[in-house]
Amino acid sequence: MIIDRNPVPENENERIDALNSYGILDTLPEQDYDAITRLASYICQAPIALITLLDADRQWFKAKIGLDITETSRTDAFCRYTIMSDGIMEIPDALEDEHFVDNVFVVNDPFIRFYAGAPLIDENGYRLGTLCVIDTVPRTLTFEQRDALLTLSREVISHLTLRKQKRELEESLKLHNEFYNLFNNSPEVHCVTDRDGKIQLINQSVTRVLGYTPAEAIGVPIWHFFPKADQEKTFALLEHGLKNKKKAYDLETRIINRAGEVKWISWSVIAKEQNWYASGRDITYQKNVVSELELLSLVASKVSNGVVISNANNDVLWTNNAFEKITGYNLDDVGGKPLGDVLKGELTDVSIIQKARELSKNKQSFEVDLLIYRKDRQPIWISVINSIILDAHGDVDKYVEVIIDVTAKKKAELELVSTKEEALQLNRAKDMFISVMSHEIRTPLNAVIGISHLLMEDDPNESQKENLDILKFSAENLMTLINDVLDFTKVETGNIVLEKINIDLREMVNSVINSMQFKAQGKDIYIKAVFDDNLPDFVIGDKTRLCQILLNLVGNSVKFTDKGGITVDLKVIEQTQNEARIRFEVSDTGIGIKPGKINTIFESFKQADESITRLYGGTGLGLAITKRLVELHDSRINVESVYGQGSKFWFTITFNKTSAATTTIKTNDVEIGLKLNVLVADDNQINRMLIDKVLKRWGVNADFAINGRQAVDKIELNRNYDVVLMDIHMPEMDGLEATRHIRANGDTYCRLLPIIALTASMLNSQMDLIGDAGMNDYILKPFDPKNLYDKISKFSKE
Repeated sequence: MIIDRNPVPENENERIDALNSYGILDTLPEQDYDAITRLASYICQAPIALITLLDADRQWFKAKIGLDITETSRTDAFCRYTIMSDGIMEIPDALEDEHFVDNVFVVNDPFIRFYAGAPLIDENGYRLGTLCVIDTVPRTLTFEQRDALLTLSREVISHLTLRKQKRELEESLKLHNEFYNLFNNSPEVHCVTDRDGKIQLINQSVTRVLGYTPAEAIGVPIWHFFPKADQEKTFALLEHGLKNKKKAYDLETRIINRAGEVKWISWSVIAKEQNWYASGRDITYQKNVVSELELLSLVASKVSNGVVISNANNDVLWTNNAFEKITGYNLDDVGGKPLGDVLKGELTDVSIIQKARELSKNKQSFEVDLLIYRKDRQPIWISVINSIILDAHGDVDKYVEVIIDVTAKKKAELELVSTKEEALQLNRAKDMFISVMSHEIRTPLNAVIGISHLLMEDDPNESQKENLDILKFSAENLMTLINDVLDFTKVETGNIVLEKINIDLREMVNSVINSMQFKAQGKDIYIKAVFDDNLPDFVIGDKTRLCQILLNLVGNSVKFTDKGGITVDLKVIEQTQNEARIRFEVSDTGIGIKPGKINTIFESFKQADESITRLYGGTGLGLAITKRLVELHDSRINVESVYGQGSKFWFTITFNKTSAATTTIKTNDVEIGLKLNVLVADDNQINRMLIDKVLKRWGVNADFAINGRQAVDKIELNRNYDVVLMDIHMPEMDGLEATRHIRANGDTYCRLLPIIALTASMLNSQMDLIGDAGMNDYILKPFDPKNLYDKISKFSKE
């Protein structure tokens, strides 16, 4: 005989849906169900009693006595057989029943031997689960016990039904409350009246609109709030509608609120059965706008600005006298036409008119400036300020536009733009002039300084050495003058970007002092440094600019001090784990500054006294540059001075701290031979000769091109160069264009060939162009042979 181990009712899907509708599964224990379970246990004298509910995969216990688990697999449940019939299923001895003899709960704890269960059948006939009793010894129930078990199972269903009804009632009440809240919190007045208009229900908005509470309004005829004239008009309208079997109405009426004020209400009314359902929106504001518009018309006719009123189609309805004075057009000229079509002319930006009309259609106000033409075809500028008036339905009713003559203002703006453009052009010309002059001055100076270096290294005799010293000193002084001017220009034009490298402040200051010791010793004065004990070992900053600041200040002090000396003092003002704020002070015992001149010493090309230039020399740019470099560090330079006793310059800078210095290893021996083939592209013969002499000292093979075109041709022809030195400014094809041609070739040699720019420009814009063109590095002219060696030695074949 085949045993069905997993019987399923024919209406299983519907049964599961019915079970889920009770919302009982996986709920907490409830006292009523626990009491029924205990009673079943007492009556049937069974140690285990359960209320079970069977879903698709499991048997879950709503209440239990004598068993610790909360659910079992459905396939292991005795109750899966119980729900197959309407009566009690009783198993006297599970070990003798072929359906259960090997059941997991029979052969294992709790070792079930006896089972009796009554199905839980709801009012629709669905068997949701069972009320069952279990024992560990074989037995049977008496008639009375079986009857009691059925009675208790029906009691379980009664509790389930009552629980379901309660939950549905709560959900219905919640939904009702939500609809009531929506009804009560609406900004519009909603009310229900009987056939005679007596208010039966009204929402809270009646308080805001009429000033009455809902309780005060209920039971009162709605007509009580209408002026008599509006009552008669509304009665007639509704009576006519009802005769024609009309059920819905849209109308506007006046009402009188508690304070005696008249308000306009837009009603939507529906007749249904014996009641009227009405919703009213307060449109008093819109009605007042129309009234105010009439007043506005009176005011607008008297103001000095033009006023134009147009309908929803942008056709002009009315203009004031000021409009005619501004444009020359009267109402007869523009009436019934779009204003823009009348005023536009040859140079009018029609797109502005189109955009303004789109904004108007979207009910958006706007303000625009527009070039238009008067009736006499004279062009003028006007400012148009547009406002929108909506009707009771929220649609555009009219447009009001204020017209202001702004011709004089526009003329001033155009002059300002023109002046600004001229200033920009002048600034660009200034940058170009500086770049060109930097190149043109530095190029011959490169030759002078370079040749002096070479001659000094050729072991000259004493008289030649004296002359060469004079030549070198004069050339370097000229270079200092040029650098001062160019540095000042770079600061003024924003062409300086601060570097961020690790700095040993003690080493930096000592280097500055050592570079000045020769001049100080010549004047028999001292230079010393004082360092705060808490000074960080290393900080992050722009070493070059800080050196330039200190060199300018210390150099000035040396220049103007004949007795005593100069002190450079670094003091920590405040310090955290990551930052340090440091005060730099340079003080001297020199001639000092007159009180009336302290405010002028930082101005360009100015010194404290005209006699100073004669006695001490200088460009008058040092302190101007210093001031701007300090400001680049988000600081400012301060000065204290007593004339005849000395001066003190100080500033503070906040640095990020770092724990270690970044070391840069460079060779100090520029005489080591290099195995290199170098192409030099420079249109200046002296520069080529100078570079040739320098390169030959290092054993470098040099080839030359006089312009960029020739350099490109030689590279494509020979392809044996290890590095290219490329001048920026050359005829026919400059160095930047030549580099772009080389990089565009595409093959590996041209793509990787090192190209170093030779430039006399220090502007950031020039440096950006060098990088963008594909150059690897640059050398500033006049060049230092050691710097050139460092740049090209890394490409040597050894």
